[in-house]
Amino acid sequence: MNPAFLQGVAALLPSSRRFTDLTRRLAFSTDASFYHKVPKLVVEIASADEMRELLQLAQHYQVSLTFRAAGTSLSGQAISDSVLVLLTRDWQGITILEQGARVRLQPGVIGAEANRKLAPFERKIGPDPASINTCKIGGIAANNASGMCCGVRHNSYHTLQELTFILADGTLVDTSDADSVAAFRQSHAQLLGELKQLGEQVRGDADLKAKIAHQYRLKNTMGYGLNALLDYQDPVAMLSHLLIGSEGTLGFIADITYQTVAVPKASATGLYLFADSHAACAVISKLKAIGVEAVEFMDGRSLASVRDLLQAYAPTTPDADAVALLIELGRDTVGQLEQGIAEIEQCFAGVDGVQPLSAFSSDPATAAALWQIRKGLFPAVGAVRASGTTVIIEDVAFPLDQLPDAVTALQQLFVEHGYHEAIIFGHALDGNVHFVFTQGFETVAETTRYASFMAAVATLVTERFAGTLKAEHGTGRNMAPYLYAQWGGAGLAVMQKLKQLIDPVGILNPGVIINANPNAHIEDLKLLPAVDPTVDACIECGFCEPQCPSLDYTLSPRQRIALMRRAQQQSPADQRQIQQDFQHLGIDSCAATGLCATACPVGINTGTWVQQLRAQQATHRGMANWTAKHLASSLQIARFGLGAARTVGKVAPKLLNKVAPAGMPELPPAASRQMTEQPQPAAEKVVYFVTCPNRLFGYAGTKQPSLPDTVVRLCNKAGIEVLVPDAAAQSCCGQPWQSKGYPQQAAERRAQLRELLWQASEQGRWPIVLDASPCALQIDDCEGIETFELSTFLYQHVVPRLVLEPSKEPLLLHVTCSSRRLDNGLALRKLAQLCSTSVIEPDGIKCCGFAGDKGFTLPELNSSALAPLAAQVPEGCSQGVSNSRTCEIGLSQHSGVAYAHIAFLLDAISHSKTSTSNVNHEGVSA
Repeated sequence: MNPAFLQGVAALLPSSRRFTDLTRRLAFSTDASFYHKVPKLVVEIASADEMRELLQLAQHYQVSLTFRAAGTSLSGQAISDSVLVLLTRDWQGITILEQGARVRLQPGVIGAEANRKLAPFERKIGPDPASINTCKIGGIAANNASGMCCGVRHNSYHTLQELTFILADGTLVDTSDADSVAAFRQSHAQLLGELKQLGEQVRGDADLKAKIAHQYRLKNTMGYGLNALLDYQDPVAMLSHLLIGSEGTLGFIADITYQTVAVPKASATGLYLFADSHAACAVISKLKAIGVEAVEFMDGRSLASVRDLLQAYAPTTPDADAVALLIELGRDTVGQLEQGIAEIEQCFAGVDGVQPLSAFSSDPATAAALWQIRKGLFPAVGAVRASGTTVIIEDVAFPLDQLPDAVTALQQLFVEHGYHEAIIFGHALDGNVHFVFTQGFETVAETTRYASFMAAVATLVTERFAGTLKAEHGTGRNMAPYLYAQWGGAGLAVMQKLKQLIDPVGILNPGVIINANPNAHIEDLKLLPAVDPTVDACIECGFCEPQCPSLDYTLSPRQRIALMRRAQQQSPADQRQIQQDFQHLGIDSCAATGLCATACPVGINTGTWVQQLRAQQATHRGMANWTAKHLASSLQIARFGLGAARTVGKVAPKLLNKVAPAGMPELPPAASRQMTEQPQPAAEKVVYFVTCPNRLFGYAGTKQPSLPDTVVRLCNKAGIEVLVPDAAAQSCCGQPWQSKGYPQQAAERRAQLRELLWQASEQGRWPIVLDASPCALQIDDCEGIETFELSTFLYQHVVPRLVLEPSKEPLLLHVTCSSRRLDNGLALRKLAQLCSTSVIEPDGIKCCGFAGDKGFTLPELNSSALAPLAAQVPEGCSQGVSNSRTCEIGLSQHSGVAYAHIAFLLDAISHSKTSTSNVNHEGVSA
């Protein structure tokens, strides 16, 4: 790479945002597609000014750049063998305009987060891709992503109002700013003039004009959006809309203002089975006329792949020729909804053999279960793929009247080319179907089979059915060679001209969309060698990444797995260096909480794999055995150490700073060893297990009651007797040993605790409550015993017996990883809402990264995970709540607000229904 360019980048960006080491470059060498390119340089850009300067440097030295948002691209749009450009967390601005009628979003905003901010206004953004919980606005706009309910009308192209973009020469244009647009018209008069002339040329070509009109009746992301040349006369508007769907090849989208879409106030979902695709497709146009929100098509193979999910609705697997339609209807009122359902049922009345697997229901749980069937299709194929193969998902669109014949023809192609596991599903309202199959690229024969199949698909779609080869996943690398087949010579020439006009040096994402190499789709293919059975099913989709606390510190789960796969293709010397780097980047800095598994389509817990790697490296088995067998003594030593460290910190803080990791939080006092609150006898009882963190760490302030005393007091108010096992001081759930790589000791401690709880509960007669959510998760599967995490028990069993006077002060809430895994944080959130009239759950934080003791030993992980926290503390807020003592320590440090278990606040605002006055204990704010 040009040394002068590298010098310029070094002057522009700090070393912490420039990566040239092979390890990190390999970690970023793949996206969600089946392609692989190793960048020479990876940079992180924090502002529009930095982006402008980077582009100017790149254009001057003719160095190509590729922009990457979330890396969920399925067609190879977000990889590079030159410079890969990432965004820091500074690009997450959300501005709600006109009571939600419009929203201005920066490219780093996750799509689902935009919708969460719009929810109070009963609005949402139009695009709704399946990856909306992970993908970012930059990628959504750059790929013109759509989705299940979006259709054509509500995609980024049609809901775009304003755009801020930066061209390859570094010019920034904000179309909402008249002065910015005026300056652009003057500085780039020639470019705009040629765009206008190109538009006139297209409008004058009757055949091309008709082809464009036909293609954009369908969903179409194949090539540049030539409809912009027909839809707009103003070249600035043309350019703005051409950038939508341009996949980073024409410029960088710095922010976008969307016209939002109303969320239906009443909705219902139903699942219906038809004899075959012709019977199902015959009703789609009628459903479209009725105005349903979505119709999801699933062929017989699809239904068979999710038979476990389908069993509740279809006890026997439907016939191979059968087709199911999942239908969602939305209206402004319940009456309108009922009328719409009646119209649909009337529509089905004349169809032979239609069977309601689940009639229309407005129950959210039912709707979620039905949608889970549809969403389970892609991972169902991924979960059963052979080791070393990848999952390929392609999407095409056909005119609605040809959809049944097209589906049959596609199924025949699968048979002819040996893809017997392939399934077809999709968004039927738009004639848009996806097909999913598994493919290996380790041999020439496998690659040749794929090339032959794709050539047959291209012919079938473009020639036989006049459809589009890319409906919503973008052209990328895998369809670039078929641009001529889709658009013909005239259309391709216009696209080549657009690229030459807007990016004359060709520095932006070369090889994507415009690519003269007819074999581009079968080059730079990604191999998926086995790494470990725990993670080999990973399809590298990236859905895990927003959950991961180390994402912006070291690596994400996807990157850890991808790096170990790519490392196998490196030289022995490079492999040694990668393994050395992986110790910190992959193993030591992993929180190992398993939160990644909650978002993974195939359920991979990367934390389990990392714990296995730690176990392989474990060298202190003697110490692990001693601490496991002498738990009470270990905790006593730890409490003594806490006291000593706090004393040193007060007397000789410089000495403590020398031995403590930089950024380590202030140590809390040791927990009290005695409970002072006496349980009151009652007919209803609960066994209370005080977990290790709450036996070790107390709370600062002499007037703060202990958590065990607070729990007993709450149960006394509720008329529930608390039973504390005598042997609790010697018991533990095993989590500390598990996370450190000592699974045998962890299993022994877990088994001992289960036996203790079995006896203490009188063989399951009484429920068990644990006061730390990570510990509750460890024994969530105790057979014959009902176990509760404390906040869940308080919400379900204590709160109904109390009178609450909610605090009016803003309350910060952190839902721990373990609560997310136990019940998705439902009980903790509901409890917080009962305790305060203003609950704030900060954005962008899924896991705090404290991870047991890593907040003390590797505080950088905790600091990175909680970087967005301090800026979101509302004025007048002095309280934060959670349900894990160690998490609360880091949260307090990085927010400046004292976090404590939510039980304290509940105690402060509550009194028994049999009491005549509010109980408020000194030192606890209500």
